[in-house]
Amino acid sequence: MIPDDTPHGRDNCGIAAVAMLANVTYAEAETLFFDLCRRSDITSIWDRMLVMDALGLKVTHEQHYKDKPTLFRWYMDRYDPHYDYHVTITGHALAVRKHLVFDPTFRKGWPLADSPYKRKRVSSYLRLGITQ
Repeated sequence: MIPDDTPHGRDNCGIAAVAMLANVTYAEAETLFFDLCRRSDITSIWDRMLVMDALGLKVTHEQHYKDKPTLFRWYMDRYDPHYDYHVTITGHALAVRKHLVFDPTFRKGWPLADSPYKRKRVSSYLRLGITQ
């Protein structure tokens, strides 16, 4: 789940996704983003990777797309439920865990196959270490 302390109505999807994947509070993740990247709002994939590393998240695979498949196509072709993912879609960052997509709007998760984001284009994804 997205941390309960995640504020509404801000461009904070990247911070919220990293906080959820690292099992830390939003405030802890935001502090790291500010300390390491000098920002606490809109973040880049590179900012998120830097903070994930500081939080001890191990990226086991990184993919950046030129052809940008839809989220649903990515799910059908690349998704493995044994891993957590950080996925960047058109103008947005998501956490994906156990067939569910998480962001500040869908805090408790939404089935990826039925997600309103399924037609959005994936620009990159990070596969993280094996989940418990």
